[in-house]
Amino acid sequence: MLVLEHRAAGRSCPADYRVPDELFQGRPQLSCPVLYVAGGVYGNLWALDSLEHLVASESGAKLVLNGDYHWFDANPEVFVEIENRVAKHHALIGNIEAELRRPLGSDVGAGCGCAYPDSVYQDTVDRSNQIHARLKQLYEQLPQLHQRMASRPMSLLAQVAGHRIAVAHGDESVLAGWSCSRDCLASQNRQAQLRKWMRERNVSVLAVSHTCAPAVLAWNDGAVFNNGAAGMPNFAWPGDGLCTRIAADEHPQARYRAHVGNLVVEGMPVVYDQEAFLACFDSIWPTGSPAACSYRARITQ
Repeated sequence: MLVLEHRAAGRSCPADYRVPDELFQGRPQLSCPVLYVAGGVYGNLWALDSLEHLVASESGAKLVLNGDYHWFDANPEVFVEIENRVAKHHALIGNIEAELRRPLGSDVGAGCGCAYPDSVYQDTVDRSNQIHARLKQLYEQLPQLHQRMASRPMSLLAQVAGHRIAVAHGDESVLAGWSCSRDCLASQNRQAQLRKWMRERNVSVLAVSHTCAPAVLAWNDGAVFNNGAAGMPNFAWPGDGLCTRIAADEHPQARYRAHVGNLVVEGMPVVYDQEAFLACFDSIWPTGSPAACSYRARITQ
């Protein structure tokens, strides 16, 4: 049995979600002048359009999709298009992909793999498990994608302007960890823990996602950027997605930024066609469906 915490589906954390510490101690696997990190595309093709446009607009820029690029795309055509486009970039797995690629017959009771904390209502957890179960059923009908998904890592070490950038999905230790949520980052003990972890590994930036809500912690020689969701609104207005941009210069469209030595780390808006995305969403998840109950109000309001 792989489960670390013996909790209900959607709240448990499988043992294979542990991020091996040595992954952030070796040589960078990617070096570029501009790095975009986007978690939580959630099957939004139009958000992916926007991300690819941002990357194409800057010479040498690279895109790391750090998990949960699937979610609302429980439609074979949309799912396959998301997969084929994601494969052109540096793709990591999130908990959604981790549980999709887990072989049938080896279920560890993780459900959607979100590892929701106690502060999240149980009906929300139940709906997420239902969404993932439908997505899993679709994935099993697309065996041509399984090998590709199986080969994807859970973390990446990059280099930008001489700085080491650690990219993960949840936090530095656990694929579906919540320790980079805004509440956790507000803790002085957590801040000290992160500074120590980054200093020991010569890491200047930790770029994560997973919690579906943005958060930033920054100091003179380090920063933690959680982009929230690239494929859903993060603020009341404008209702854009968010991604993280890391470079030696500032971008005029950034929502917010931090300076880490000669490095600039920014929260960039992911401006997508909201009407087109909503029409696609409604066609897959009509009124009363689990995704509509959990997410439609956020998408529209």
